[in-house]
Amino acid sequence: MRDRKKSYYLIVLMPILYALIAYGTAELVGNSGVYPSGKDTLGHLYQGEVLYQAVRSGNLWPAYHSLWYNGIEMMRYCAPIPVCLLAVCQFLGGSSMNGYLIFITILCFLGSVSWLYAGCKAGRPYFGAFLGMLWFFMPNNLSTLFYEGDLAKSVCNAILPLLMYWVYDYLQSRRWRLLPNISFCFAVIVLCHIDYAGMILISFAVYLIVTMVIYHQWQQQTHIISALILGYLLAGAWLIPAAAGGMNSVNSLESMADYFQNIFLSINPAARMHLGCVNSYFGLAAILLTVFGVFLSKKKSMAGFWTGLLVLIFSSETSYLLLELLPGKEYLQMLRFISIGLCMILFSFLIWDTLKRTWIVLFAGLLILDVLPSLPLILGNRSGAAPENRMAYYSDATLIGEAKEMTEQRLALLDESSLGSMSAYLVTGYGKPVATSYGAAEKAAVTTANFKQIDRALEEGNFLYLFDRCMELGNDTVVIQLDYISNPIENPILKLDQAAQRVGYELMDFNENYRFYKLYAEGNWGTKARYRAIGIGSAAPGISRQFPMVEETETINLNDFTFEDLQDYDLIYLAGFTYEDKSDAEQLITDLSEAGVRIVIAADGIPDDMGSRNQSFLGAVCNTVTFSQGYPDLDTIDGVLDTDLFPNGHREWSTVYLNGLDDVWGKVKDAKQELPFYGTIKNDNIVMIGLNLTYYYSLTQDEGVGKLLSRAMDLSPDELPEREIEPYHIQYTKNQIILTAEKDDVNTGLAYHDSFAANREIYEKNHLTYIKSGKTVITFTRPYQKKGILVSLAGLALLSAFTLHRRKRLQKAEKEAE
Repeated sequence: MRDRKKSYYLIVLMPILYALIAYGTAELVGNSGVYPSGKDTLGHLYQGEVLYQAVRSGNLWPAYHSLWYNGIEMMRYCAPIPVCLLAVCQFLGGSSMNGYLIFITILCFLGSVSWLYAGCKAGRPYFGAFLGMLWFFMPNNLSTLFYEGDLAKSVCNAILPLLMYWVYDYLQSRRWRLLPNISFCFAVIVLCHIDYAGMILISFAVYLIVTMVIYHQWQQQTHIISALILGYLLAGAWLIPAAAGGMNSVNSLESMADYFQNIFLSINPAARMHLGCVNSYFGLAAILLTVFGVFLSKKKSMAGFWTGLLVLIFSSETSYLLLELLPGKEYLQMLRFISIGLCMILFSFLIWDTLKRTWIVLFAGLLILDVLPSLPLILGNRSGAAPENRMAYYSDATLIGEAKEMTEQRLALLDESSLGSMSAYLVTGYGKPVATSYGAAEKAAVTTANFKQIDRALEEGNFLYLFDRCMELGNDTVVIQLDYISNPIENPILKLDQAAQRVGYELMDFNENYRFYKLYAEGNWGTKARYRAIGIGSAAPGISRQFPMVEETETINLNDFTFEDLQDYDLIYLAGFTYEDKSDAEQLITDLSEAGVRIVIAADGIPDDMGSRNQSFLGAVCNTVTFSQGYPDLDTIDGVLDTDLFPNGHREWSTVYLNGLDDVWGKVKDAKQELPFYGTIKNDNIVMIGLNLTYYYSLTQDEGVGKLLSRAMDLSPDELPEREIEPYHIQYTKNQIILTAEKDDVNTGLAYHDSFAANREIYEKNHLTYIKSGKTVITFTRPYQKKGILVSLAGLALLSAFTLHRRKRLQKAEKEAE
């Protein structure tokens, strides 16, 4: 009876204490002088602001937002619960910044109550109350919220203890009522952060496998996995339209290595104090507790310790070499699993009821001490400076404020988000909002390939491509951060200014780090362009950056093209292409070459023959060869080329040479053998290039190789497409875009979405929307919405049936036991 009274007092009093702690934390953040900190924080706040303003104007679920990424479907692709929560917080706070402080208060309180609930249900209310006060301040959770600025992931972390408890309770009790709890809780997580939900599912799968080994049974574990999967179905009303529309998945594999680090950094508090919070921190106290628990805890608490230890081990740089070979590797960004592992460790600590009080106090004290180095994330510099002051400073320092004043249609800020989501916020959320080709919600962008190409062009020094494609996207102002020109070319700033002038942009202002260019075009406008060349294949965009006259395509499959589609081009460049029917693809290329079209094929990108690993096309056969440090002398039709060494990171160069060429234009000696790598086949209009020379040129800008490629393609890197500005009128309504143009086939610069339904012909090219002359009315539809609702209803029906089935089985088992 006394224990029940204590639990009752805790349930009543602790939420009050949690509310006071949450409020005090928000006050500290508000006076930190650095809030809202976090790379992605302002992007999340802006999404909440967009929804809030839409609701105020009577649009409860805005289908389209015009200011980011040339137009996005924000509420279709951005997880809805964090956006809705932030919109409510803005309503309560009266502004985005005040709403952010309310959001922190809610987050801190919610995580605390989750642990209190778990502690009370597990029979350890005091310990649960303590973990509730600790959870928000765990170093990795603070880093997620205040350094990464991943507000959606922070919401998931706040309710993760609830999911952990219900999973554990079902393993122990088999109570059928817990299955809907698990499914609905996981559905909420899916609607907060789809990628993180996948990581949570993987973590719980590992946890359940460990429990299977410990308990030597598997039935409950399969029930839990089924319940978690049903959580995906419950979220189908949002998930199906988002996934079917091509929602960008988790971070690219190119950056996967960034989510692994030396274990020493993960557990060394001294490194955290010295380096700051730039590294993920598992915690010295947490690893000591984990090792202690792995060897000494009892069965029911051991699984969480083992799972947490595995998360730490697999987050090491060594594990990356293994995990990158596994299917689904894009979800194995192990540093993002740390908070999940820590939750399991702390929960195992909570339910370890045989641990002596002395050890509990010791580890609790160590966990508190481990928090202290991360408190600067909350405290900041204590200056109390308002966010508006920092915004004003960066707006001036980046020239964004000046550029916005002169922007009539759209602004391109080429800084690779060096300020995090503040870059996009300064353009659209601070002061006078203007549209931009960038943003802070890449998942929602259909023009990702377009602006990634422009970013790469800046890094490589391909400035003509940069400005030409900025014009294609409808940007009349361009602001460039000079720090991201990584190619060591001579006089880069002079070449940047010259390229801008050639395309039609004029330098308006500059400082040490930024330059601002303006294209004088009045009102709204699109473009019409003619390209002499087209690139097909996954590697073709690289040649477009080097030769701006080469047009990009969306498909890499040769069988998707007809002779009529390609016959008007002077040149077709193939690199990394695919086909479904090889003979049809070869016939298409042969017919085009005989019609006078020059075909250039990058041999390294020729697909493997079906049923074998041989690469061949049009009778030419690719053979592998590897060079170290650099190419030997290249004996070519232009003479002998002595090329630069391979760049750092590419010292071992695996590539191919070619057998079967009709006319050899280039050979290289290797082990006293002459290997052909460059020449024609079938006729003089089909040229094949080996040794991965196009990629080498993109890395080095080697002059001799550039001339060799220009000969093959009969193109100059200085040649631009014929691009003309075409004015048109545009009007946005709640559910429509109304466009009026005087000419046919005008590129509007608006991103093309599958939700567009028009009263007359529109079409997509390079992710952009093209219209005909006259008045075009585009209506926003909601594709796949009905299917999504049906999936959610099916998930609800399956969950009900599954739960009822488990209830009947348990009742039957109880009767038999009697």
